[in-house]
Amino acid sequence: AVVSTQSTGTMFTMCGITTMIQVLFGTRLPIIQSGSWIFFPVAAGILSKTPCKDEYHVIDENGNNVTQTWDPNWHSRMAELQGNLMLASLAQMLLGGFGLVGLLLKIVGPITIAVMISLIGLNLAIVAEYQASQNWGISLLMVLLVTVFSEYLKNVPVPLPYVSYSRDEGLKYGVTWLRLFSTLSVIISLAIAWILCGILTATGTLGEGDKARIGDMSKSINDATWFYFPYPGQFGRPVVNVGGFVGFLAAILAGAIESIGDYFACAKLAGAPPPPKYALNRGILLEGVGCFLAGVCGPGLGVTSYSENIGAIGLTKVGSRRVILCSAILMLVMGMIGKIGVLFASIPSPIIGGMYMVMFGIVTAVGISNLRFVDLTSSRNVFIIGVSMYFGVVVPMWSGKIMSDPEAAKSIQTGNEEFDQLVRVICTSGMIVGAAIACFLDNTIPGTSKERGLTSYKFTAQSCADKELLKKVYHEPVIEFLAGRLPILRKLPFVPSKADF
Repeated sequence: AVVSTQSTGTMFTMCGITTMIQVLFGTRLPIIQSGSWIFFPVAAGILSKTPCKDEYHVIDENGNNVTQTWDPNWHSRMAELQGNLMLASLAQMLLGGFGLVGLLLKIVGPITIAVMISLIGLNLAIVAEYQASQNWGISLLMVLLVTVFSEYLKNVPVPLPYVSYSRDEGLKYGVTWLRLFSTLSVIISLAIAWILCGILTATGTLGEGDKARIGDMSKSINDATWFYFPYPGQFGRPVVNVGGFVGFLAAILAGAIESIGDYFACAKLAGAPPPPKYALNRGILLEGVGCFLAGVCGPGLGVTSYSENIGAIGLTKVGSRRVILCSAILMLVMGMIGKIGVLFASIPSPIIGGMYMVMFGIVTAVGISNLRFVDLTSSRNVFIIGVSMYFGVVVPMWSGKIMSDPEAAKSIQTGNEEFDQLVRVICTSGMIVGAAIACFLDNTIPGTSKERGLTSYKFTAQSCADKELLKKVYHEPVIEFLAGRLPILRKLPFVPSKADF
């Protein structure tokens, strides 16, 4: 269908472009940029003004009732999404460009970071449950396969033949032993589960309506266009209104805070030092640029750091920028070649659900691991962690009822619809609710620096060796070249200062 083809293709293309920007010029961490769930409530409110459909009926000049595939109402709603997202993304650019992100680190300690990262995984549990519950057998099989390959067989070498040629040594061939199960555990597990679903579908074991079935893709592939290139203004001139802007602004700010937690989690799993202030500022600045590009060309949904990618790093033990850049290229191919995108979209939901069960669990555990810096025998710290975590789980559950029940939605009525929408959007993100409570309590309840973990938890390098490692990981070549020619650029908060060398 035209709606799904254009919106999905545009989303994949924008994710590929913004991922390249972030990996090459942003934090330089191996983290994918993708659409976030936090933008969905705002988008749903705009798109639900009138029913959205792939086809609609019109009367042609001869008086005949004909069906067309282009819906002008759909395009106008997309233009509204785009305009509000573009304007709201400017706030994120200012947040990173003026160094306000770095200032947050003065009040954000290991307790807040732990709560923030843990709630990223916990709040995504509803996504994993929805996908996995469609066929628990296939989902649990996926969990079992990933566990066996990534943990039990991770040190088992596999023989692989190779052929090489060089001028000095000529043609060489032989067998090399590689630990494939450690680096390819997810791909191998996915391939096995996907093939099994195909076999069960062909033999009729999976009945009609079972979400683990692999349906006939011939019609979808035939309907999909070969090539589709998103371009600025493809849905018309962007439109801005107060309600949509306020909603997207709240989502943008929540996404920025979530990304900070993602940066620390990604750095830890990839074996990199914690990101310094200039890397955080640069990352948030370019995430704002990515959201703006998504508004100019794209589906009207902002892009943020992809939390699921962090779980994949923990499973595969692969934290390479080259791998993420290859993934970005793959997303560009999937976005611009519609028929390939349809093929990848045929992966059954229960397989994805099983993968999510493991990945989101790893993200949660990474957050908890930050508590090793904190004195957990302190009743102060136990209180802060417990209350903030519980609020971060309960408030989104309540917010979900509000979004689905018009009567329950009346519980948030201040007389200002824009403010009501702002509150609803914030409440949908358990991460921002929990992190805000943890940050407030951690900075207001009396406690020593050692008790809070501030003396052990280092956000910046302390030794010359650490600074060299920071330079290797986080310094961006283009910015370094320009700053070398124009030293005044080092005054900018997203450029390393002389003290960082």
